[in-house]
Amino acid sequence: MTGTDIGLHVADVYAGVIYDLAEQAAMTEEAKSEMELLADLIAQEKDFLYIMSSPQFSGDYKQSLLQKMFEGKINELTFNFLLTVGRHNRMVFLPQIIARFGELWYAHHGLSVVELTVHENLAENELNDASAAIASAMGKKVLLKLNVKPAIMGGVVIRFGDSVIDNSIKARLHRAVRTVIDGCKKTGIKDEVQYQ
Repeated sequence: MTGTDIGLHVADVYAGVIYDLAEQAAMTEEAKSEMELLADLIAQEKDFLYIMSSPQFSGDYKQSLLQKMFEGKINELTFNFLLTVGRHNRMVFLPQIIARFGELWYAHHGLSVVELTVHENLAENELNDASAAIASAMGKKVLLKLNVKPAIMGGVVIRFGDSVIDNSIKARLHRAVRTVIDGCKKTGIKDEVQYQ
């Protein structure tokens, strides 16, 4: 299992548990709101996740820090969930857990979260067209999350759950070079064709 697979598995398990508990307590809206606040904290305070996932700090110190930061400021369900994630040394996966919780919430409300990665920002009409085309292809209502990554050089990468359609120029170049290298190996050609 790769690091990415482990992260996805941990996110599935922990997000599923907190979502089920929140649903049983009729607190899914409140839990979603607090998960979004946690995501904002992680984005703004880079040291938080570093400290919470670093082996340089003791488990007792991390639990104490969580108590000082959150006790009485968020609902007990979310607070106990954070303590549990910390106790099991899974804080490094907290952003993935939060994202997965959001996906579960959207799915419960009839929306499928789809990530669209492009090399440059899209105009609003382009984004709406892409959202409509993806929703039509999937036959579902879609919440489109846009990521801009110049490194893909062009094209798009579409991610839905565990499925990825990579039609980026970078991926196409990689596949083309692999095809050339594999062709050279099959025909016995040994030249300087190399790909990193």
